[in-house]
Amino acid sequence: MHIRDSKEELEYSNRILLEAYIIENQTYLYRLAYSYVKNKDDALEIVQTVVYKALSSVRSLKNADSIKPWITRILINCCFDFIKSSSRTVIKDEVFDPVEDKQVDILDRIVLKKALYKLPTKLKTILILRFFEDFKIKDISQILDMNESTVKTNLYKALNILKIDLQEGNIDE
Repeated sequence: MHIRDSKEELEYSNRILLEAYIIENQTYLYRLAYSYVKNKDDALEIVQTVVYKALSSVRSLKNADSIKPWITRILINCCFDFIKSSSRTVIKDEVFDPVEDKQVDILDRIVLKKALYKLPTKLKTILILRFFEDFKIKDISQILDMNESTVKTNLYKALNILKIDLQEGNIDE
């Protein structure tokens, strides 16, 4: 009986931490969802679905320190499900909006966005999580349910494709 009580206590404390995380990071969740679906209402609906799924499956959260990768994985899976069901294009400019580096030339940002759009969804997702959301390779592998070596391989592949496209100017095609 004591073991059951400790499991229930752990689930309760994880639920409290999850609720606090969701409240504190609602903008992050919305922005990431919006970057995939390009529509305000759809992004809000996805975030609602993510919150529901996360709260209803809080028992599967094994470590409270991994809330961000855990809920991001749920969010990305919900986005992919939404995209599959509605046959929409992935990634929108807003993924780049939080970056307000005055040193970056606006033309360079536009060229980079166009090059990024050309990448397959899986490669775009890895690049966004790594460089725009600052996830570590280990966290990305958890979010996307891939081996760390596969994430690294895909990351380098995506960077290589971007480099080639940017060098050769194959952006406008």
